[in-house]
Amino acid sequence: MSKARILAVDDQRYFRELIEGLLADDGYQVQTASSGEEALHIFEREDFEVVITDLVMPGIDGRELVRKIKERRPEQDVVMVTGVVDVQTAVDAMKQGATDYILKPFDRLALSESIDKILQRRRLRVEHARLMEENLEFMGLLSLFERAVGLFSTLAVGPLAERLIEGLCLETRAQTGVLWVAEEEGGRMLRLVGARGLVRVDGEPERVELEEVEAAWCPGLLAGRSVLAVLPEDADGAEALYVPIRTAGETIGVVRLADRLDGESFADSDRAAAEKFCELGGVAICNAMRFGALERRSLRDPDTRAYSRAYFDDAVRNEVQKANRFGQRFSILRIGIDPVSGRAPTQDPQDVRAHAVQHAHHIEGALRGTDLLASGDAGVFYVLMPQTDALGAGILVQRIRQTIREADVRGAQPRSATVTFPTDGTQPETLFRVLDERTEQSRESLLSQRPELMRSQPLDPLLDRMLELGTVEPMEIEGQILRFVLEDVVRRPADRGVLFVSPGARWLPEVLETLHEVRGLAGRTQIVLLSEGEEREDSPQVTWITKSGLDSRRPFIVYFGDGPAYAMVGQVTLAAASAPIFQTADRALVEHLTFELMRELGIALAE
Repeated sequence: MSKARILAVDDQRYFRELIEGLLADDGYQVQTASSGEEALHIFEREDFEVVITDLVMPGIDGRELVRKIKERRPEQDVVMVTGVVDVQTAVDAMKQGATDYILKPFDRLALSESIDKILQRRRLRVEHARLMEENLEFMGLLSLFERAVGLFSTLAVGPLAERLIEGLCLETRAQTGVLWVAEEEGGRMLRLVGARGLVRVDGEPERVELEEVEAAWCPGLLAGRSVLAVLPEDADGAEALYVPIRTAGETIGVVRLADRLDGESFADSDRAAAEKFCELGGVAICNAMRFGALERRSLRDPDTRAYSRAYFDDAVRNEVQKANRFGQRFSILRIGIDPVSGRAPTQDPQDVRAHAVQHAHHIEGALRGTDLLASGDAGVFYVLMPQTDALGAGILVQRIRQTIREADVRGAQPRSATVTFPTDGTQPETLFRVLDERTEQSRESLLSQRPELMRSQPLDPLLDRMLELGTVEPMEIEGQILRFVLEDVVRRPADRGVLFVSPGARWLPEVLETLHEVRGLAGRTQIVLLSEGEEREDSPQVTWITKSGLDSRRPFIVYFGDGPAYAMVGQVTLAAASAPIFQTADRALVEHLTFELMRELGIALAE
């Protein structure tokens, strides 16, 4: 029997094998991982007395790994190993929760002494806990209270929900948990705010009425303290434990626990622990809901009704966590309103303020109920759009522009930029950096330099103007571009967008051949193919346009959505070895072309 189980994490194979060999010789059972990501995957499934991790690794480094491990199991012992001789680095590692810190190169004695000390302290802790449990039964309840008290340090409903589910799973040894909480205090509509374990989140309702929960899942819940009921649509008849979350006699949430670790049904002690934990959890959630309402009121401009940038940044960080957990996308919009036209640069501050308030109200009127509007610098607004991809964000931008146009606001020249998680970044800092870059690019866009392009109606004159800015290329370049972009878009099935393809007569056979080759590759991009002639049967992904106001002899391709934006416009001329071609990745221009084509061709897409 091994002395202890140890997980060794190092991106260098030599050190992994060295640690494994040294500790195996001393009687330890060692498992290795080559990255922080692999280590977390193993850690979710198995228990270890000690985790040994290198500090400097690509991806999740040692500090981040310690933090994530401590989030899951605060009592886990971790030894940090590194070749960086830096006292501050050691201090930072210990602050993150590392139990010990040793330097490379190390010998068997140093490593063994560190592990022995940790295991000795661990044995003392285990023995102490065993004695307390055997001799003082009430300490179990006291311990539960102590663990639950930690809930009150979190004042955001999302992170609090995760901590509550984690605590309940630990108390009951459940492997899965799902939590729905009222959208507002006293409300009867519950929304999904947290999940843990082997849960198919996409199979859980995003919103559900409280009465529906009791009627369809667990009769008697609202009148009791907990209910055991069969999981909905479970062919094996597996039982789940439903516990209401109450405060002041009002039910503000429901948690469902399932898949007990030992495969047995939940015992009375499990139900009692869950009920007691949820009593305290109800108070904590109620506090978080009230704090959130107060924070929203205090951090919201009374005139523009826009939130502060600080509140917006916090909301983005929470949205990143939620999107990561539930596999969702979201987008951020930055929209800048130029000052009132025809005025001197030193405008009256009251006029500038009134102008911003006016635009804020128009922007808010175009938003959905789930979108969040915030103000930045003068004339700049930000919008957080949950569960929205790049194409959906573009549709919202068009709606905002239309609202401002219909209001006939003097001097209104909205300039926008959007980013989408995770396509453009997976961390708030990255998303805002890309957003700043795209804002600068929009200022340098061809639409900004040549504003007459935006006013070109109908589209053929616009395409002619763009072609004037092109370069002369061999004619076959057109066909190569059409084929490449079409193949690239179809082979990115997870990305959603819209692709307009006009092959003209000379490239239609090649485009049809490409479509035939990629047939069966399901994707989320809607392909709109312009071609005169006999009408063909539409596939779910391809829409044929056989009659339109556009010159069908002109080859062009336009893609907008997740991933890079692109447009190419070719020459109507048929008999030529070379001809002008205009190509651009100017996102603002491509977005304008996309929605003008949608308007011209009557294409409607869902957000």
